[in-house]
Amino acid sequence: MNDFPVQSLTAIASLAAALITAAISFVSLTLTKEQKTSEFRQAWIDGLREELASFLAAARAFARAAEILNTYGPDYKDKTALRISDDKIGELRYQAAESFCKIQLRLNPGEAEHQELLRLLRRVINEQNAMLSNKAGVEGTMMALETASDYAQPVLKNEWNRVKKGELPFRIARNWVAPLILVLSLMFIAWVLLGKFKP
Repeated sequence: MNDFPVQSLTAIASLAAALITAAISFVSLTLTKEQKTSEFRQAWIDGLREELASFLAAARAFARAAEILNTYGPDYKDKTALRISDDKIGELRYQAAESFCKIQLRLNPGEAEHQELLRLLRRVINEQNAMLSNKAGVEGTMMALETASDYAQPVLKNEWNRVKKGELPFRIARNWVAPLILVLSLMFIAWVLLGKFKP
């Protein structure tokens, strides 16, 4: 085993300590940043879930209101059990339109499943417009609503899995860099303790 003078040991120890400190700072910064990214992604998921629920609920209620109007004509207002005010119908249309715009702005145009979800939501709107203009039944709209709702669930689940898994830099820092720093630190300590150094 080689003998090293104390001065060399001090220089090597200082250099190793500086490198380890820099690496730990890098890992800490990465973990903090990725934690924030995960928090923002979770908030994004919660917001998307709320907007989807708002859109689907408003579209469903509006479809039922349109069905009543198509079935009973303008006199449907005389049937108090089925009555939905014009103001309420206007609110439902506005709520659906606003929620759709918010969803559209949240979704990523570069992800295929996001674009498919947006296509299914547009289909709901198209079915509603067809129902209003053709005085058709509500079945097409309801089927489109169910399809969009069913498709949205795995999209939200996939995004939640991404949050749980962590972003790629976070996974690298947690699974590779942090353990590597620990191993190198232990190896350096063992080398120092087991080495022979000249006074």
